[in-house]
Amino acid sequence: MARLPYPDPATLPEANRKLLETLPALNIFKMLAGSGPSFAPFMSLINAYLNEGVLDAELRELVILRVGHLCGSAYELHQHIRVSRVLGLSQARIEATSGDLPSPAFTAAENAALALADDLVANVKAGKALFDVARQHLGDTGVQELVIVIGVYLLVCRYLETLEIEIEETDIAGSGLEEIKRSMSNG
Repeated sequence: MARLPYPDPATLPEANRKLLETLPALNIFKMLAGSGPSFAPFMSLINAYLNEGVLDAELRELVILRVGHLCGSAYELHQHIRVSRVLGLSQARIEATSGDLPSPAFTAAENAALALADDLVANVKAGKALFDVARQHLGDTGVQELVIVIGVYLLVCRYLETLEIEIEETDIAGSGLEEIKRSMSNG
C-alpha cells in the first residue's frame, strides 16, 4: 500500500485533473497528479525527450532499465521492461541491463551510455574518461540529454520507492510508450 493516499481526481486542481485524464491509468501518474504545480512541468520534461529527444529510443530505455536496476525500483523496472518490449528490444538485451559492463549485448554507444549511468548513480559527477567516451558516441546534445534522462529516472525511482507506489494488479491495456507519447503531445 502506498504511503500516501492516491488523490481523488475530483479534488485535484482542474489543470492536473485534465492532464491526468489524458494519461494511462498508471499508479505513478495517479500519485503525481497530487503533487500540485510540479505535475504539469514534470510531464512536460518527460514529453520533451520522449517526443523530441535526440537519443535513440532503445538506448534511452536501456539506460532507464539500468537506473531502475541500480536503484532497486520494481515499479520502474516493471513499466520499462514493458515499454522496452513494445520498442522491440530482445529479452537478452533487457536482461543484460542488470549485468556486467561492457556487455556484448550492447553496441559501443550503448555500453558507453550505460557506464555513464553507473558512474552518475554511484558518484553524482561522472568521471572524465566515461564522460568523454559517451560524448564521442552521442555528441554534446546527446550526452546532455543522457544526463537529464539518468537524473529524471533517479528522481522517479526515489519517488516510487519512497512513496511505495504499487505495481498495478493488471496490465493496463494501451498504456505503452506510444500512448504516453500521444497523450503528452495532445495535452
